Amino acid sequence: MKAGYLGVSLVAGIIIYLLATTPNGAGALYRVPIAQARQDLAKAELPPVFGSAALDAQVRKEDSQVVWIVRRAGEEIFRYTAELKAEGDGATRVKLKLEGAQGRTENFAKNLAEKPQIRDMYIVAMEERIASTLERRPFDMARIYPALSAAMVSNMGNIQASVDEVHAAEQKRNRNAIERIFGRPQGLSPYRHSL
Repeated sequence: MKAGYLGVSLVAGIIIYLLATTPNGAGALYRVPIAQARQDLAKAELPPVFGSAALDAQVRKEDSQVVWIVRRAGEEIFRYTAELKAEGDGATRVKLKLEGAQGRTENFAKNLAEKPQIRDMYIVAMEERIASTLERRPFDMARIYPALSAAMVSNMGNIQASVDEVHAAEQKRNRNAIERIFGRPQGLSPYRHSL
């Protein structure tokens, strides 16, 4: 009997986890008039999920949408578009989409398409920014942890490769520093000795 409860709990936990890691395709309904939603969202900042990357966001508001154009070093990398639709008396449905850009140096649209967990994490994070703004509450990082963890797990290979690159560069810097101080060991190839 206990095994049955454990199985049901496990399946329920997996379902909840999967629902929390994927964007809300139908959008969310907020008890805010559309004009107020548009005005509040135009002031909303990007969610804090982009690490140390220095990003700049330009916000454009139109009748039925708010667009955040996100740039890094002057180059557009992607844009969020919140589509607003009045529903009933004093309510607004907000549906969010994320579109990558074809940059000068990188194809961000392709990157987002190839890494759906990272794309979904960016969307879930911005959905939380929208919800916290329109519900007039603090941004809640705990609501994006499932999507954040899914993105990290999916990107583990890239993270390891990045760590390996940093390690190799540090070894080379150390080797060069030792050679500058003590000189190159006689009779040894610079490629054969290690520290």
